[in-house]
Amino acid sequence: MRGLKREHTLLQGHREKAGKHRRLKVKRRNVLVLAVAMFLANVAFGMAFPYLGVYMRLLGASMFMVGLLSVAFNLTSTIFQYPFGWLSDSTGNRKGFIAFGLASMGLFYAMMSFSNSPAQVLLLRTLQGIFGSAMMPAHSALISELSTRAGSIFGLFNSIENAGYMAGNFLGSLIVGYLGIRKLFLLSGFLLFLSAGTILLIHERPAGRRSLLGMILVQEGREGWRATVKGSAFRRLMRGHLGIFYVTVFLVMVASGQFYSVSAVYFRETFGEWSVGVIFGIESLAAALTGYFLGKLIDEYGAKRFYFVAIAGYGLAFLLYAIIKNIWLVFGVAFLSGVKWVLTINSTSTYVARNVRVSERAQGMGLLNAMMSLGWVAGPLIGGYLSGISFTLNFVSTLIPLGLAFFLALKLPE
Repeated sequence: MRGLKREHTLLQGHREKAGKHRRLKVKRRNVLVLAVAMFLANVAFGMAFPYLGVYMRLLGASMFMVGLLSVAFNLTSTIFQYPFGWLSDSTGNRKGFIAFGLASMGLFYAMMSFSNSPAQVLLLRTLQGIFGSAMMPAHSALISELSTRAGSIFGLFNSIENAGYMAGNFLGSLIVGYLGIRKLFLLSGFLLFLSAGTILLIHERPAGRRSLLGMILVQEGREGWRATVKGSAFRRLMRGHLGIFYVTVFLVMVASGQFYSVSAVYFRETFGEWSVGVIFGIESLAAALTGYFLGKLIDEYGAKRFYFVAIAGYGLAFLLYAIIKNIWLVFGVAFLSGVKWVLTINSTSTYVARNVRVSERAQGMGLLNAMMSLGWVAGPLIGGYLSGISFTLNFVSTLIPLGLAFFLALKLPE
């Protein structure tokens, strides 16, 4: 009898060990597939995004309308990211939402290549914000589930994705020079479709799924048709120190939106069209080179102190962009700017991953992305208006929301 019990115990141990090995193998494969897919997606984003404002100007748009391009995308993204995050948590589906978002972005970029007016581009960018927002919460949640070391895994993927974005920046400059800006958007769309197909190769473990009946109640009210999330974690996430944290993220992104919504036009008018992709490329290069290393430091020393450094980095970078007119020195500022960006993404994502329960993580990440997008609603409106007066005035004024964010962040616990 004792022999049988011992044999049973040994067999059970072997099964558990084999199961653990299989799960680790699947997880590593998923990391590789997601890395390839997001590299391709960010090549596409790096090609297209820097030239959206330039394309609008070529079609005859004013600086204020260039700002509206970012407003339209980020306003719709803000509205839809949190519901999509809740749906991802509720269904246990990550890859489906990521693939749908990427394919939608690709479709609308491809359609932009046939646009003949700024209004058409603005409409397509708005639709990108609606459907593309399906990707962002599920993407962040999936990454956080691939490792227990949140800072390191976010750092790894930020390095990979910024490497893709950098490649897209430099490639975009070449494509615009040889094939024209319309072909650029068409090729970006193709790469995003390829990325969406790659995402579908990820193996997700089956999970218990809640009923979708009653999950979204469509209501007709004064604001028109809107989605009301039933039983969500929104109120819990916005209480206490997490609420303060999300407000600081919003303020930082207001400053970011002020600058980046008009920066491509500024670089083109100041240094020439060739400089747009190169400057963005150097920012992405800096983020790619430092992302993983900074992620490991965040794991070791905590997210809060690096978030402080990131906010200060925003202020310094934007002030230097306002002052420096030498292109070679601007390349150095671009490298600094890339570091502050990856610090922001790594530290904020890690902070959410460590302070939000697993069952609500996609909602927490969705709210983080929504606050970033909401900042990019207010920021471009301010940036478009102030840049019509003076680019320098706009860039220096970013120190106001950044200073307020820094002050509020002092109240955050580690």
